[in-house]
Amino acid sequence: MNQIYLVCTRSAISASALTYIINQSPQFYNVVHNNLWLDEAGSKFTNATVIEDWWNIPNSFARMYNHDVRNNETMRLSTLQNLCNSWDTLSTGKDIALFTHATNTQDIMNWRDEWDLPVKVVTTIMGNNCYNYMDLFLKREYSDEMNKFVSLTDTWKYVQSQFSSNDVTWAKHADFVVEMHNWLGDPLDTYVSLGIPSNQNMNTWVAEYKMKNNHEEWDINRAGIADKLKTLSYVYQQYHNTFNTDPGKKLFSLAILNSVRFNNEDITDVQQVIDKTQKIIKNQLTIS
Repeated sequence: MNQIYLVCTRSAISASALTYIINQSPQFYNVVHNNLWLDEAGSKFTNATVIEDWWNIPNSFARMYNHDVRNNETMRLSTLQNLCNSWDTLSTGKDIALFTHATNTQDIMNWRDEWDLPVKVVTTIMGNNCYNYMDLFLKREYSDEMNKFVSLTDTWKYVQSQFSSNDVTWAKHADFVVEMHNWLGDPLDTYVSLGIPSNQNMNTWVAEYKMKNNHEEWDINRAGIADKLKTLSYVYQQYHNTFNTDPGKKLFSLAILNSVRFNNEDITDVQQVIDKTQKIIKNQLTIS
């Protein structure tokens, strides 16, 4: 029986692109049934180009893999069984990756083992090298249909909690844990991580995906929200292990914020941010 790879993920981290990349493996079903690209309106950070998650879903299977299954944070055993039975009935001879916001991954894996279901659980984390994709994150998190952008301070507190808490939670129960950089940097890393055949053309596709979303590489000399958030994320991810407690990490994140948010001209390299942060916390930052 062919496998269903459930890509269980939070929103706004380009995980639909990950699901597309997995489905482009020769081992997976990648027949086109619907348009691939969708536009998501954004007033603050301009429109985002996103993936239609039903691009390779046959109509008969779409009755089972519907919007409720995609968006519900709790997947039921009956849903899991119906997905497996329905996919097997199609006799495609291929695996398929499905995007879902289901968070009960431990339940899913337990049911998989108890009922011998052909399911693999893939979870996503932002990860240590996600800083360069913060512009993509901003477009999705603060699109017109998602959340209202308040301030860099508000966003940074949210992102820091993603690093310190949500990444840990999402990594606890999974067959595979994939970081943003694994699919937005070099998608070959994703194929290696999952142990599946690769599609050698996916670097070209990822470059196009980023181009459609006006992605720009991190430039510390730019004073916009996206580059400030990239600077904050980079410094935090490099040095957060200096601190052994959650309160310590939060104080560190606030110190970085104070080093970055009011500086529109005088910061020209990351070492200046590190030096300012060390003065605020009165502690030497070390990479461990």
